[in-house]
Amino acid sequence: MRRRQDRLRRIEGLDPEADHREISSLFYLDFGTIMILQAITGNLMTFAVPRMSRILSATGQFERHTAKRFVDTALLTGAVLEHGLQPGPGRDAARAVNAMHRHYDIHPDDFTAVACDAPVMSIDIADRFGWRPVTDAEREALRIHYTAEARAFGAHRPVPATVGEMVAFRDRYLDAQAAFEPQNKRLAEAFLGYVAGLFPRPARPAVTALLVAQVDPRVLRACGLPVPSRVRKRVSDAVLRAVGLAGPTADPVPGKPSGMDRLASPVYPHGWTIGDLGPRTASGDGSVLPVRPGEDGGDRDQGEPEER
Repeated sequence: MRRRQDRLRRIEGLDPEADHREISSLFYLDFGTIMILQAITGNLMTFAVPRMSRILSATGQFERHTAKRFVDTALLTGAVLEHGLQPGPGRDAARAVNAMHRHYDIHPDDFTAVACDAPVMSIDIADRFGWRPVTDAEREALRIHYTAEARAFGAHRPVPATVGEMVAFRDRYLDAQAAFEPQNKRLAEAFLGYVAGLFPRPARPAVTALLVAQVDPRVLRACGLPVPSRVRKRVSDAVLRAVGLAGPTADPVPGKPSGMDRLASPVYPHGWTIGDLGPRTASGDGSVLPVRPGEDGGDRDQGEPEER
């Protein structure tokens, strides 16, 4: 039990304002066994809102290159979390995402909703299924981190100033914007098919059903997916609670592939750079070109904050 508490003791010695990235990283390690659920809820939320799903469907990235799109997003956001926004890989990742976002007419509320969804759902999942209570320092650190990330990725409106306000904004947003359109279901099915493929074949139907049972019913309906029965929801709750109670994930071992390495290796068997990541923009001849770090991105006017 003392070893299980090591990261918590470290968090208790940090300041959420100054050390939000470190606290957030430790949080995701401590609750890593259940955080695939945050990836499920976060992606399906973006598919449930037609303003976003139309853009995602038009690019073709999620439906035709699902693994790359998912892995790229995880690597880019992971680089920001690991390195921050000082010159280096984190800033390069933020500039690449910012530049990509500029190619599309993204509503300001959509930026805010995504910025709210990540910390709100991460905290909710850890609260309900985690092996220990979430601390106030973790809640505040996640809020600060995702606020800074949203600004760096191109958000122009302020993100709600407290976790409670984030929850309220997300609820109002889903009530107003979640609505079914055919592309929502295509995107959701492509994504869930990819996620299922990460598990052994015999377990895929059960794992997918248990994870999807935790998704907000407003999101499920908007994605054309069935809302789970009470029995399935209770079974899902019990399974995820058992997984979460198993405790924190192990510390990364230098030289040993991490979970992210294993996820990325089928997409990038020979490794990757920031310039390889992210959606592609159409060139004049119809080919696709990557946005490289520092190209068409990174102005202060376009949302890049200084690192705290």
